[in-house]
Amino acid sequence: MEEEHYFGGVEGGGTQSKMLIVNSKGEILARSYGGCTNPFVLDVKAMDGFIECAKELSKMAQEAKSQINISKLKAIGLSLSGGAQADSQARIMKAFETVDPNIAEHIYICNDTQGSIFTASPHGGMVLIAGTGSNCVYITDNEKTYSCGGWGHMIGDEGSGYWISHKAIRTALNHEQGLEDAPYPIDVLRKRIFDYFDLKNFDEVLDIFYTNFEKAKIAGFTKHVSDAAETDRLCAHLLYDAGLVLGKHVRALINRAYAETKEDFETVDIVLEGSVFKSWTRLKQGFIDGVRTEHLKAARLLRLKETSALGAAFLGARHANLKLTLPHENLVEVLDTLKW
Repeated sequence: MEEEHYFGGVEGGGTQSKMLIVNSKGEILARSYGGCTNPFVLDVKAMDGFIECAKELSKMAQEAKSQINISKLKAIGLSLSGGAQADSQARIMKAFETVDPNIAEHIYICNDTQGSIFTASPHGGMVLIAGTGSNCVYITDNEKTYSCGGWGHMIGDEGSGYWISHKAIRTALNHEQGLEDAPYPIDVLRKRIFDYFDLKNFDEVLDIFYTNFEKAKIAGFTKHVSDAAETDRLCAHLLYDAGLVLGKHVRALINRAYAETKEDFETVDIVLEGSVFKSWTRLKQGFIDGVRTEHLKAARLLRLKETSALGAAFLGARHANLKLTLPHENLVEVLDTLKW
């Protein structure tokens, strides 16, 4: 009788992480949850962020394994925020030698976008992230990777929640000072800014961005921009601009892939992740205008119905030359289908 293989997968983030264990048929047998597993975020809080990352991953693995009374995993895939670079991956692997050398027979580490892509499809695809930050990655079937964005709020994150909020505040502030006129009246946006951040005047904006800077809180203002966009033209315009720049991320990767292969795309599946896409109807027209390129005729926009830890487990098995079957089509829902 053939030995049953168990595979682990982790969706690792800067705030919280998720793990699951599946069998070779892709059946979920156990789940566990943890905190931050981004070694660079942890590095600020601890002497060695990579050791702390390995400890948190080990704790999650031990909890999940105890639920089904197993002692080992055949392979584990770690799809981690902060896990993209070879040096980072090597340091995490080194940390496991100290923290938990038996976490699994085979370990595969990748960035946090790959798990999403391979949850949706075994053949690669594209993921577009727009949460607090933003990023876009296209991975081919043979795992060649093209990326655009992901540079953080200081020099990038276009189309993200932080970017939308920052642009909204800057637009209102510049109009108020006479530096640059807003395209539409700022009355509604100004009131939303003052109410959300508890401001009495624009001078107090300095406290938000410098003295008491909280990136997640600033990004959270995007929901209020979205709510106001139902009736306010300026807020609707801000979300159009966000859709436009997010579409440009996709266009950049399509054009780069075409430059290498000289092959047009009939269609592409794009996994959308992040809270900004809750405002899809307001982003849609800008996205279409931004993504339009002669090398792409259509796109199917998908949302995951399950954690991207499944895709991480799939990659862990693949890189161990083992078979793991996932019901990919059942793990996604179609948000929209675009043609132009």
